[in-house]
Amino acid sequence: MNSGKRKRFTSPEWLFSRLGRFYGLLIRDPHTVVRWLVGHPRRAMAWLATTVIGSLWLLAAAGAHVGGAILQRSVTAVMQPLTVDHEVTALQATTITYLFGAPIYVALLIGARRRLKESRLRNAVPHTQRRDRILSGLSLAVQRFSPAHRLLSRFIEMEQEHRWVLTALPFLIGFVSANLLSQFYAARLPFSAGNAITTLGPITMAMVIAWREDRKGLPLLLPLMSAVGAALMIPWGQRIDGLGVLAALGGAVSSAVMVSGGKAMAHAGILLKGTGLSMMAGLLLGAPSLLLVHWTGEIAVRGIVAGLLGIAGSVFYWVAQATLHLPKRLAGALTANGPALSGLVGLGILHQGLGMVSVIGIATILTASVLNAALTGTKDEKAAEVAKYNY
Repeated sequence: MNSGKRKRFTSPEWLFSRLGRFYGLLIRDPHTVVRWLVGHPRRAMAWLATTVIGSLWLLAAAGAHVGGAILQRSVTAVMQPLTVDHEVTALQATTITYLFGAPIYVALLIGARRRLKESRLRNAVPHTQRRDRILSGLSLAVQRFSPAHRLLSRFIEMEQEHRWVLTALPFLIGFVSANLLSQFYAARLPFSAGNAITTLGPITMAMVIAWREDRKGLPLLLPLMSAVGAALMIPWGQRIDGLGVLAALGGAVSSAVMVSGGKAMAHAGILLKGTGLSMMAGLLLGAPSLLLVHWTGEIAVRGIVAGLLGIAGSVFYWVAQATLHLPKRLAGALTANGPALSGLVGLGILHQGLGMVSVIGIATILTASVLNAALTGTKDEKAAEVAKYNY
C-alpha cells in the first residue's frame, strides 16, 4: 500500500464514503456479512476499524452541529428573564448580545481569515442576468440622450461595484429581525412553542420548493409531518398571548428569509463574513437603545454569557460543517430538529416543562427529519454528496 492510499484510508472522508455501504449490506443481508467477516479475518478487522472510526467521526460531527444549535438557542433563553421582568426591552436585549458578541466574532474572523479562505464581499455576486438585460436595454434606449445616458451609465457602474449587497442584505434583514423577534416572543410564550412557530417558516419554504420542482410524495409529505409536529408543540386550548404569536409568525418569515439568504451567501463563499456583517449592523442599529438601559451587574453578566454562547455556537457549527465535513443531508435533518432542541433549552435553562402533547410533537419532528435524510433526494444529489469524500 503506497503512501497516497494510506493517506486516503486514514482520512475521515474516505471512511465516510464506505459507511453507507457497510451498514446497508448489514441491514439487507446480515448472514453474508457474518460469513465474510469469518472468512476474511484480516480484511474484516480493517473494515471493522473503518466502521468504528468512521461512526465515531460522524457522531462527533453530528454532536458538534447539535451542540451549536443548542448554544445558539440558549442565547435567547439567557436574556429571557430580563425581558420578562421588563428590565430591558427586546431591542435592548438583542443589542446587548451583539455588544458583547459581535467584536469577538469579528476578531476571530480577522485572525482566521487565511484558514477560512472565504471570498471577498465584493466578489459575492448573485444571479443578476435578468437585471443585466433590463439595464442593458435601458442603456440602449436612452443612448441618443447624452445626459440621461451618462447618468444611467454611472448608475450601472455603481450597481455593478456594490452588487454583493444583494447577496448579503436578505440574510442581514432576516438575521437581525429573527433575533429581535425571538427576544420579544420568548417573554410572552413558552420557549419551545415560540420556536416551534418560527420553524413553520423554513418548513413552508421547503414544501413550496418541493411543489415547484414537482417533487411530490415523501419530499412534500415529510415537511408536512414536521409542520404537524411543530403545531403539536403549541399550547392549544390554553390562553396564548396574541402579540407573542404575531411576533413568532414574524419570526417564521424572518427565519425563512435567513435560511434562503444563508444558502445564497454560502454559495457565494461569504457566509461567515455575512454573519459578522449582520451582527455589526444589528449593533449599530440598536446602539441608541443602550443609552436607556439601567445597567446592573446581572444585565452585564447575562449579556456577556449570551454573547459568548452565540460565538461558541458559531464555532461549533463551523467545526461540524468545515472541519468534520458533516454531510449536508444529515445537517439538514438535524437542523429540522430545532423545536425539539428548543424544548430542551427551555427545560434546562428556564425550567419550562413539556406536556405529553409537546413530547409527541417532538417525536414527530425527529421521525420526519430522520426519514427525510434517509429516504428523500435524487440519485444525483446522493451521488454528489458521496463524491465529495472520494479523492
